[in-house]
Amino acid sequence: MKLRAPVLMAIIAVLVSLSPLLISCSSEESKGHPGEGRRADEGQRAGATPGGRTGAVQDTHNPSKSASRPQQNTALVPIAHLSSTLEDVSMQELSKARGLAVARLQQEEAGELLDRSEFESFDSAGAVVDHVSRTPGALGLVPWDEVGPRVKVLSVDGKTLLDPDEAAPEGYPLEQNDATVPEPQRLRRVVVAGDVVLDRGQNYMVIQKGMGLDFPLDGGYAAITSRVPEQSPYSETGIIHQFTAERTGEAGAVREYLTSADLTLANFENPVIRDAVWHPDATTFTGDLRLMPVLDEAGIDGVTLGNNHILDAGTTGIEETMGHLDDAGITHAGAGMDLAEARKPMVFDLGGTKVGVLSYMGVPSYDWAWATQNSPGTAPLLQDVMQEDIKRLRKEVDLVVVMPHWGKEYVATPEPEQVDLAHAAIDAGADMVIGGHAHWPKGIEMYEGKPIFYGVGNFLLDQSWSEETSTGIFAEITLYGDDVVQVRPVPFVILDYAQPNFLVADAGGDRALRKVFAASIGPEFEAYGSSAR
Repeated sequence: MKLRAPVLMAIIAVLVSLSPLLISCSSEESKGHPGEGRRADEGQRAGATPGGRTGAVQDTHNPSKSASRPQQNTALVPIAHLSSTLEDVSMQELSKARGLAVARLQQEEAGELLDRSEFESFDSAGAVVDHVSRTPGALGLVPWDEVGPRVKVLSVDGKTLLDPDEAAPEGYPLEQNDATVPEPQRLRRVVVAGDVVLDRGQNYMVIQKGMGLDFPLDGGYAAITSRVPEQSPYSETGIIHQFTAERTGEAGAVREYLTSADLTLANFENPVIRDAVWHPDATTFTGDLRLMPVLDEAGIDGVTLGNNHILDAGTTGIEETMGHLDDAGITHAGAGMDLAEARKPMVFDLGGTKVGVLSYMGVPSYDWAWATQNSPGTAPLLQDVMQEDIKRLRKEVDLVVVMPHWGKEYVATPEPEQVDLAHAAIDAGADMVIGGHAHWPKGIEMYEGKPIFYGVGNFLLDQSWSEETSTGIFAEITLYGDDVVQVRPVPFVILDYAQPNFLVADAGGDRALRKVFAASIGPEFEAYGSSAR
């Protein structure tokens, strides 16, 4: 049985008191094709009017597929706001939920399934998605092939249609006899992690302390047990938090989660060389070759090298690092022996869906590390270079992922330059942007219905001097063929300088997600952000 984020997040649903959303109205330190009914062309969009109830309008945020396909009976799924802590809802709860948003075309079916007649009525399923995406606390029912990354799909009585680990669950409650459902073989999960450094804390725990290569990925679940604020220049708010935490069980859950993904990516923030020197505290990194198996323990298929530390062993270190990654069977992008090589993408085939990944380095004052036509270095994060690469790659793959290393450290709020570059990437044809370098999680955005994670924080890096730098997120993306159908941030805390552990919901996990959502931008987070702050 594969472990995944819903196992983690189900804890949230249990701990949140009786699902109140259902009754509402509304400086550095220490691993196909879309299903029937899904549109390939989403240029024509429909959505709710400002009142959210009537009228068809152009809405650049909300793709609507129903207008362009023949009517068919499609299984329904419940949806909630991206910030919702709910994971599962019962049929009984749905039958009693006030303000349950349903499109008029689905109300008869929903009424029969739930034995109720009153719903909050909308003109289309697209309008329901738009309403729920902008309204924390709202719940809706839509056909499964109308959902996307702007909303969160819930399971029903423990059964879900969009989980790659659930092979066509029998007895799904919101499915009539002749309803269409997703084809399980087209569902894929991609997990993107943050910064990996095979030096400092990893060296200390695995080699110096003798904990062994299994230790970093032996993490399970953990709870924050105390938190004390203190002033610090390493924070956009001037405050960080000292903390204590304890493990609560399920050792190895993190390893199982990462290795069970169809594609696992991370940022490799160091050269790995034969003559590596352990740096207990320094901000210069050289990864020890003895630690390379940790990447395999994490199930990592590909790494980005477009970062500000890949040159810590000089230009010869880049070449040696790429050789060691090749020997380990780990794909890489973002650095090379010349500009052309640095700009080459990683390409993965996920059961017929080709995913291309581009990596760029744009940390301020590090343009000296950019490759040129004749010298080694990193791929430069320049808009014209990035857009040219995206347009070329777009013709060769089904999905394009851009992973920039950018901006300032210890800043959760997306910076204006980052927003401009991320939008430019999607305008050029990228399907998602997942950034790094801040050393703690940044906000997210849904731009033109496509996800942007402005920063996922640390992954295997020992910045244990604050709760913020010790907390990271996995960016989890669910694909159906070449459609991105769901995204979610999965929070964890790094313990003992080296080991990520999933955060228990009411003991750090909820707080970590609230901070991400409060720093997020776009209409999906306007209401949440104002209340969260």
